[in-house]
Amino acid sequence: MKKIFYNKFGLGLLLSSMMFISCDDSGDATGYSNLIVAEDVVGTISLDSPLTNSQTVREGDEGVYTYTITLNKPQSIDIHVSVLQTAGDADDSDFEYDHELIIPAYTTSVSGEIKILNDDEDEDDETFTLRVSNANTSNASITSQELSFTIIDCYSDLAGTYSYSTTNVSAPTGEFAAGPVTGNVTFTAVGGGVYNLSDASFGGWRGLYGPGNIATGVQFVDLCGEIAYAGVDQYNEVFTFSNLVINGADMSFHWENDYGEYGDTTLTRTDGSNWPNFVLQQP
Repeated sequence: MKKIFYNKFGLGLLLSSMMFISCDDSGDATGYSNLIVAEDVVGTISLDSPLTNSQTVREGDEGVYTYTITLNKPQSIDIHVSVLQTAGDADDSDFEYDHELIIPAYTTSVSGEIKILNDDEDEDDETFTLRVSNANTSNASITSQELSFTIIDCYSDLAGTYSYSTTNVSAPTGEFAAGPVTGNVTFTAVGGGVYNLSDASFGGWRGLYGPGNIATGVQFVDLCGEIAYAGVDQYNEVFTFSNLVINGADMSFHWENDYGEYGDTTLTRTDGSNWPNFVLQQP
């Protein structure tokens, strides 16, 4: 009986000891001991071009700006990094950002994003400043950075149908149409001052190649009064503007594409208003 008693007593001590050790090692509910948190963990904040510590941006660009926080070595726990707006009159209708970034345990980096929003309001310039990281960041030393933005309003309202008159249309294969070729073109808004064009040749292809020929897929871009073509047509051709002249309700320009087709067009507003004082975007 004495021998059996000691065996039971010894077994009980062993089980109690195992339970105590198990609970101690899983204190953070991850299966890893809290005692392995690393020391001297340093983080750096790198800005992805074109993001800088201070910039002026155009609302209509709807720009997205990114940055990355990188640790010199991983931690065994998540690192929480705050991002706070510290100044400015812009609010969440003007921009979006990550309010907190988390570097997961056993990893060394995380990326943050700042997105400029476009709306349909005519506004004065707005500003905001964000501070990435602060003294409350735990288990890593990350020197904070401030990122300052000035947002220039770029509201654009060009959706509609306009009449055109296109002359002096030419193709590299020898076709030529003196014109005028007349008709209507429709600008369909897709957001951020960008418009789909119903015919980027403004009747020029019809004058060169006959009825039914239009240039599709090309867009008209208005960013803070600077205009340009964007995209390519159904034949992967790039269009450009030159010789822009604004005269009240008439907007005249020379257009051409990298295939070698070109023409001179006058767009006329029929709603009784004048064109804005556009300038051409510089390459």
